[in-house]
Amino acid sequence: MIFLHIYFYLVLPVLVTFFSATHRLDYLFTATTKNSGLPSVVAVAIIDGVQIEYYDSNIKEVILRQDWIENVLEPKTWTTHVEDAIEQHYKMERALERTMMQFNHTKGVHTFQRMIGCELDDDGTIRRYWQDGYDGKDYTIYDEKTQTWTAAVPQAVNTKLRWEADPVFKQYIRNLFQLECVDWLKNYIQYGRVKRKVPPEVRLLEKKAGHSAGSVVTCHVTGFYPREVEVTWLRDGQGPLEEGVWSGEVLPNMGGTYQVRKTLTVSPEEQERHRYTCQVDHASLGRR
Repeated sequence: MIFLHIYFYLVLPVLVTFFSATHRLDYLFTATTKNSGLPSVVAVAIIDGVQIEYYDSNIKEVILRQDWIENVLEPKTWTTHVEDAIEQHYKMERALERTMMQFNHTKGVHTFQRMIGCELDDDGTIRRYWQDGYDGKDYTIYDEKTQTWTAAVPQAVNTKLRWEADPVFKQYIRNLFQLECVDWLKNYIQYGRVKRKVPPEVRLLEKKAGHSAGSVVTCHVTGFYPREVEVTWLRDGQGPLEEGVWSGEVLPNMGGTYQVRKTLTVSPEEQERHRYTCQVDHASLGRR
């Protein structure tokens, strides 16, 4: 484990440590009724928060969003990849039609969304998920452990029962997760830039609190990749602190890295009595 201390203003150090990376591949599909003025189906593939592919029903082609994907896909494999995208296109249109029937919807603008994905840890642990939604609300959710489905609304019960009773569909799910998600994710990790790890830059920024004599100290962590990061404030080596702490969202930078801020508000009395540390955990940092 590497410990890096940077002293700034109130002797507030930064502690940088290591944790294992998790890579994630998501396929997001949206089907919309054809009177909406939008493509009837849009699909995107996202790896570690970065969009890598785009497809819609108007163009009927897979558009690469990252040049390095070409190194992963051989010409024969690419042809199959496009065929799979077109197949999913028609599956989504049928899913929207069936779901509208379950709700007795015959007109108006409606959407059916599907998220299929998998996560792979450095230690080989794999998690798989599938979730459907209709008009912005959950519809069905797959439970990987029990290999069963949850019907989030009464209209989804028939779909749940049909899928759970269909051995062909169960095999389809297993193949889809393994061939289209886990195997692809491993290929992307092996050949793509997802294997890269960029360490964070950490700065502590202090300003006086607006209506008191205390201080507001922001731990600004930026320039890191992959996206997963843990930033915590410690007091006298103990934590994580929650009181007086505001957490920002992880945001993208130009160039494919990320940044995040975590801000601590501390009184003069607390500054005198305690030692505060910003701890940053990221997969790019080695062990020792």
